[in-house]
Amino acid sequence: MIATMRSSLSDLTIERAKRREARIRQLVQERDEREAAIFARIPRLAEIKALQAEIGLDLARLYLKRPTRFKMTFEELRDWSLRLSREREELLRQHGIDPRELEVHWDCPKCQNTGWIRDTEAGETVAPPRKCSCLIQEEIEDLYRVAGLTGPLREHTFDRFDLTVYPAECRKHMAGVRDYCRRFAEAVAEGRCRTSLLLQGAVGLGKTFLASAIGNYVIAARRSVLYFTLAEFVDLIRAEKFEDGEDARASAQWLLEADLVILDDLGAEKVTEFVAQELFNLINLRLNRQMPMVVSTNLRASELFDTYGERIASRLLYGFEALTLEGEDVRRVLRLRAGER
Repeated sequence: MIATMRSSLSDLTIERAKRREARIRQLVQERDEREAAIFARIPRLAEIKALQAEIGLDLARLYLKRPTRFKMTFEELRDWSLRLSREREELLRQHGIDPRELEVHWDCPKCQNTGWIRDTEAGETVAPPRKCSCLIQEEIEDLYRVAGLTGPLREHTFDRFDLTVYPAECRKHMAGVRDYCRRFAEAVAEGRCRTSLLLQGAVGLGKTFLASAIGNYVIAARRSVLYFTLAEFVDLIRAEKFEDGEDARASAQWLLEADLVILDDLGAEKVTEFVAQELFNLINLRLNRQMPMVVSTNLRASELFDTYGERIASRLLYGFEALTLEGEDVRRVLRLRAGER
């Protein structure tokens, strides 16, 4: 994850714009190369293009009541342009050339790779530009690139949270846990969440599933998420503290900027004084700034105090909204189901 966390939120936007500009230049260059090859075969097509450009300029000069090159009326210029267009079409047909070969082959024809759609009527813009679906998807992919939600974690959604893997007597409770997590994700996605969430329970009860489902929901709303285990967090902080690298500093900055930080599987790693201090700094900072976190742990309340000390445990247990998951190890249930088939 650390290797991918190279940019701040503003940097991501700049990088994305640069990528799009470079891609537009590439596609236009490819069009120009195809056009040059075709014009070399059929020089008249190049003449027609130049003439139509001059006609367009004369039409603009007429509109501005300025001297024209061809000394023609508006109707004469328009008719001439139409004749040239028909000649162009006939030349292309005779030589078996698809007219699209003289056009830019946009990845997204709707926005022509700009990422923005401008609705027009009679040649005039009638509304502010709106984001194209291709730009929205690119924004989401950029957020995933930074977030650390990779592989199967991206498939975790609330709709896929299977209550049937829990004992019948636990399903109502677990449905309530799922629904609470969904409401929390909605609040973060809408920018109105000021609380944090602690997911507690034994191994294999779905804490990682729910934490990543929250993260995926928030990213789908194009808000930034950081997901990491305690081991990844320790690696990040050590790199930022001791390696003094640009990537590490940018990564640590995300901890302050991200709309949601998810720390999964707290308690799975040995805790040193250094780890405890940095973990306290993160939790305390996010709580004081009312910036939401999700923390999951297998540790019970007493174990949190024993492992992390009072400063961290009290903030997790009393500063976070705590949810306890119940049931049997879901992985074991799924393996037994697979064996029965």
